[in-house]
Amino acid sequence: MARKASGADQLEVDKGLLKKAKTVEDLRAVQAIALPLMLGLSLEQTAMVIGRSVGATCTMRNRFFSSAERRTEGDAKQARDAQSSESQSGARSANP
Repeated sequence: MARKASGADQLEVDKGLLKKAKTVEDLRAVQAIALPLMLGLSLEQTAMVIGRSVGATCTMRNRFFSSAERRTEGDAKQARDAQSSESQSGARSANP
């Protein structure tokens, strides 16, 4: 029995990308994420549907999740930087 696909937390992002896909490769990459999560397809079934090998499908999924992690880390860093600059500007205005 195949294990359940991971990445449910990225499904909303993936759905947004599905609407923006401009090439066949973009569409395949998005489907490599969406099909297992939305329809419960195995990696092998997903590969068959999108017309790629299992290895290529797995690579597409891994790249998507790696880039999603970088986006999340970047968002967290921006939030920390914004909070730090707000606290620094608040400290400056408190000491005229």
